[in-house]
Amino acid sequence: MAEATSTLHKNIRGAVGDLIFRNYNGKTIVSARPVYKNETNTEARRQARARFSDAALFASHAMQNPKQKAYYQQKARQLKLPNAYTAAITDYLRKAKATVITPSSFSARKGDIIVIRVSKSVFKIASIKVMACDQQGKVLSEQALTGTQDQKIFHFTFAEDFPDFDKLKITTDEPGDQEYTIHRSAFRRSLI
Repeated sequence: MAEATSTLHKNIRGAVGDLIFRNYNGKTIVSARPVYKNETNTEARRQARARFSDAALFASHAMQNPKQKAYYQQKARQLKLPNAYTAAITDYLRKAKATVITPSSFSARKGDIIVIRVSKSVFKIASIKVMACDQQGKVLSEQALTGTQDQKIFHFTFAEDFPDFDKLKITTDEPGDQEYTIHRSAFRRSLI
């Protein structure tokens, strides 16, 4: 890449022949047109492009809502991102981390409580939907939960005995409604 300093090139943007002119911070940068060799359009690439397209659409809609735009402006400053639009795309593309903590006496009986921690760096997750399922995926119990004050901890209480209980499916309110499946064998035990 080179910087075009003559006044002739000052306001040029776009492609001219095999050259690309871009303006960055008031400077005109010239580079060669990219050449894509042997690039195959694999299924993984199509999915990645579709996911990014969904993220861009989400960010565009978020920028039209003043409350969401203010939220993402704050997150952009916090993450040192250039603008709220980029923060909204980051929120959409970044996945949360979900962990389940059970007491050592946990046996999927009525009244047992599972603590679910869902965290996502600086973005908030205010509510989740939790489904307790058996090995075949049949839903045994379903609850909509709201987080505690720090919005990362959720409590799922068993309303009945579920001896067939095998896994939790957790759907968050984060952009894109991400779903996480945690098998009973992956639960962490607390010492209580």
